Amino acid sequence: MRKMPVLCVILAVVASACGSSPGSGPQGRALAVVNGEPLTEATLQKEVENLPPYVRPILETAAGRAQFLESIITRDLLMREALRRGIDRRPEVADRIAMARKSIVLEALLRDVAEKAPGLSDAALRKIYDADPASHQVGERVEVSHMLFREKARALEMLGRAKAGEPFETLMKEVGSGNGEVAANLGEIERGSFVKEFEAAAFAAAPGEVTGPVKTTYGYHVIKVYAKLPAGTISFEEMKPKLLAEQREQAQRDAFEELIAGLRKQATVHVLYKPEGPPVSPGAQAPGKAPAAPKAATPGR
Repeated sequence: MRKMPVLCVILAVVASACGSSPGSGPQGRALAVVNGEPLTEATLQKEVENLPPYVRPILETAAGRAQFLESIITRDLLMREALRRGIDRRPEVADRIAMARKSIVLEALLRDVAEKAPGLSDAALRKIYDADPASHQVGERVEVSHMLFREKARALEMLGRAKAGEPFETLMKEVGSGNGEVAANLGEIERGSFVKEFEAAAFAAAPGEVTGPVKTTYGYHVIKVYAKLPAGTISFEEMKPKLLAEQREQAQRDAFEELIAGLRKQATVHVLYKPEGPPVSPGAQAPGKAPAAPKAATPGR
């Protein structure tokens, strides 16, 4: 594995630090002792859990783990020096620390409220399911993946390789977004929800078949059909995870609103600011603000 520059590792470790002071953490087997304070396995494990994904491959080798330990030691030495110089007491730094502290504490509070939001029993979910039978009806569906190309020749090349026996999923990994190509597992699509050319080809193909190239306004598609599903009713057991997620989200919103209402009721708040001019409607564009860029096109309607 290519060795990552030490400075990059230190910067990544600094970014992942959660405000713990040098040498702090639970006791355990000491991996190093810095100015008399142990750096333990448990402390190092917490550091690993907070690492961004692009740094974690460094831990796959013994040399990489040793480099990571050295980066922790270097960071702690730098932190000690920063504290010795009183950098944390500089007004601009102290303000940023205070803002970070607010964010961390508020995030923990919101997580606490969300985790304590009440759940629903199967009987309650069944009642919600039975109350709206029309929402559980689905049309004819097909489960598909596709690869999208700008050039027909490229689509024909990939189609030929798929027809020759190369796994479609392996070919999808070769498709790069850098040159306008796209590969995606679209899951189940319902008739009437996609552009007509794509949909016609997908529903006409047999399960397991690869078809294309299909020309749409987006380019040339090579499509693989995995399964066909008839129109019908989604059962309670199939709908249960979705219902549970929806109702839990609603319970969390209710818990947040109840908490905020209670806090506002207990507090004494005087709003001194009075906006000038007429209120801006939610859909209005702010003065001088450029309109939002359109979203990337998908095969959907």
